[in-house]
Amino acid sequence: MDFSQIVFALLGYLLAVWMLLANGLIILAVFRFEKLRTRANMYIVSLAATDALVGVLHFVLGSFYIPSLRPWFDSTEFVCVGMLSWAYVTVVCSGFNMCLIALDRYIYIAKPYLYERYVTERNIAGAIVTVWVLAFAYGTIPFYHNTFSSSKRCAVTEVIPLMYRSFLSAGVFLFCCLCTGVVYIKITLITLHHKKNIARTGGENAMNSRVDKGSLKALKLFLSVFGCMFICWSPYFVVELVAVYSDVAGVWIRCSTFLGFLNSGMNIFIYPYFNKEFRKAMKVLLCFCKSPQQTSVVDPQTETEWAP
Repeated sequence: MDFSQIVFALLGYLLAVWMLLANGLIILAVFRFEKLRTRANMYIVSLAATDALVGVLHFVLGSFYIPSLRPWFDSTEFVCVGMLSWAYVTVVCSGFNMCLIALDRYIYIAKPYLYERYVTERNIAGAIVTVWVLAFAYGTIPFYHNTFSSSKRCAVTEVIPLMYRSFLSAGVFLFCCLCTGVVYIKITLITLHHKKNIARTGGENAMNSRVDKGSLKALKLFLSVFGCMFICWSPYFVVELVAVYSDVAGVWIRCSTFLGFLNSGMNIFIYPYFNKEFRKAMKVLLCFCKSPQQTSVVDPQTETEWAP
């Protein structure tokens, strides 16, 4: 085993542990602390579950770089294609979740009466399940259409068809980003218009102030999550699109893929930064506070920091 293989194997295992721990903490925080058990946070749990699957994938990727195990990947179609497809499932699932979050925030801010009536926990769960089913359906395409039999090694550039990698995957990613971006622009315009009206009329009461403040905090949080994903994954899809017209060195594909996967370990920093309830929960879970009751008990007369 040469030095580069040792580095990639260790890096894969370290990232796997980090992603599983980080996203496990996020999921545990939402389920353990009542103030975090909101409808909006159901999407956060879905995203964290997706990122946790990326962590599991990195255990497989770490094993991929061990010479004694590499022949197993190169000779077994199910293992090789399954590993590569797994990555596409998680990326697509994250993108679809971003679209759901943006739509949820738009309805909450622009159509509050519809939100209270139709955006129930049951409907949110149904939407999340639908997103996962679609992501898995998309991710299984390489099982039916791949070039494994003619390839000599398990590599994404040799096993997964260029059409799938460049046009389908990049198209889905671009579609999710455009939809999410357009919706967030509309949300921002609506929020700014609302604030101007309040300032002009001077009719802001306590409830309006609380809802508006909470909406802005949630908007900033989800925009940051979306922005992080966009920044991390855009280089990979740019590289794949360039590969359609010219040869791209394998190092560029590996580096851009690594940057994309890093996104799965970033939300653990974003949530506590923008939401004080997440900060409290993380302090308790990481044993920096003495009593979890200080965070988990909810006064029924108070709202969460941002709702619903």
